[in-house]
Amino acid sequence: MPAPETLGPRVALHLLNRAGYGPRPGEIGSALDHGLTRWIEEQLEPGADPELDTRLAAYPTIAYTTSQVLALYNADNRTIGVILDEFMNAKVVRAVHAKYQLQEVLVDFWFNHFNVFVQDGFARYAISSYERDAIRPRVLGRFRELLGAVTLHPAMLYYLDNYLNTVPRTQGGRRVGGINENHGRELMELHTLGVDAGYTQADVIEASRCLTGHGIDNLGTSGNYLYRAANHDDGAKQVFGLPVAAGGGEGDVQKLLDYLAGHPATAHHISEQLAERFMADDPPESLVARLADVFLRTDGDLREVTRALFASAEFWAEAFGTGKPRTGFEYVISALRGAGAELRNPRVARIAIQDAGMPLYSCNPPTGYSNRGADWLNPSAHLARMNFALDLTAGAVAGVTVDIPGLIRDGGGDPNSPPSAAEAINRVVFGRTLSPASLGAANRVASSGSVPVSTRVAGVLFAGPEMQVR
Repeated sequence: MPAPETLGPRVALHLLNRAGYGPRPGEIGSALDHGLTRWIEEQLEPGADPELDTRLAAYPTIAYTTSQVLALYNADNRTIGVILDEFMNAKVVRAVHAKYQLQEVLVDFWFNHFNVFVQDGFARYAISSYERDAIRPRVLGRFRELLGAVTLHPAMLYYLDNYLNTVPRTQGGRRVGGINENHGRELMELHTLGVDAGYTQADVIEASRCLTGHGIDNLGTSGNYLYRAANHDDGAKQVFGLPVAAGGGEGDVQKLLDYLAGHPATAHHISEQLAERFMADDPPESLVARLADVFLRTDGDLREVTRALFASAEFWAEAFGTGKPRTGFEYVISALRGAGAELRNPRVARIAIQDAGMPLYSCNPPTGYSNRGADWLNPSAHLARMNFALDLTAGAVAGVTVDIPGLIRDGGGDPNSPPSAAEAINRVVFGRTLSPASLGAANRVASSGSVPVSTRVAGVLFAGPEMQVR
């Protein structure tokens, strides 16, 4: 196919919507001028972002270790609210303002893939470290390294009950401990092979035996990973075709992770998940197979798999389709970016995201939130989105600053003329992809009382169908 940048604003919008959270005003034109291929390569090699760092400096606790968080909580249990507040605020700030948008999308994707529920006991104290230390540094590295980091992080060991997973023993004539299958099951079903790979319940038990002894030193004070040899089942094991010899100790789980990370079923499952997130709810099997081949040929190099996805004709063809419905999080962030918002109080965005049915870090099941856009289409969530769009464009969202008349003027439009204002927004926010019906609806608005024409035009378009998809 031709170089993507030769295909115009629609294709640039498509890329910014899929590899990021949508364009800020002017970014469609600047991405085209810069070159979309070059833009992708720079996103795949993220560097420093001093402006973002300055914004994040307002949230110092996001750098705290789990031990520091627990120490503060033990001194004053109200501090956990402050710490989680800063952690969630930082996520919103990154999504709205980060230069390297792809990195933020990937952190969100991989956290969701390896989901941990923020309200699950000890997990609330370890979740910041989990995302910062296990996930963020590895989203463009090798899958095996990412898998190892999340599997043995205390947040995951707690969430999937592996800290309770021990070899059965007899103490004082009473049987204590025992195999807990939660982590072994989700490791294969969700994190690697996929539910249709053909493993059995016996394989789940054997994987869980490999995971015995891997736990947390102290849930109340330090919260660090600790392997306890006395709790490990050191017998021989057989996991989905992998023989694990007796006496391997702590190495059993490493051998298992090596095997699962390089398995063809894992390559297919991960490739399908990435294609579903970035391309379509039902990506073509031919593309998934090609991505899986890249995964296997590069030893699970996630940067190369992601690069191959963006290089595929199938990805770019989606620019001319009906779009993939946005999740609640994606909608709120894309609306903020599209409006050129300056986010002074991220909590208001978090409330809007919650109202849209997707409270941050609050998916209880280990499946994570659905990556299928169709699963986010429902009347109540859509009403919440519309109300947010109208409030946002009217400047009525506390802690968020927008300049809709300025956005329109920068796009060459007249804020007092509905057709001119609508066309300017169409150009700078939607890459000239608005349908005649959407433009017609915007063209028919009139000022109402103290609400200017520009606000009403923007409200109609930001609440409209094109903003609901990416």
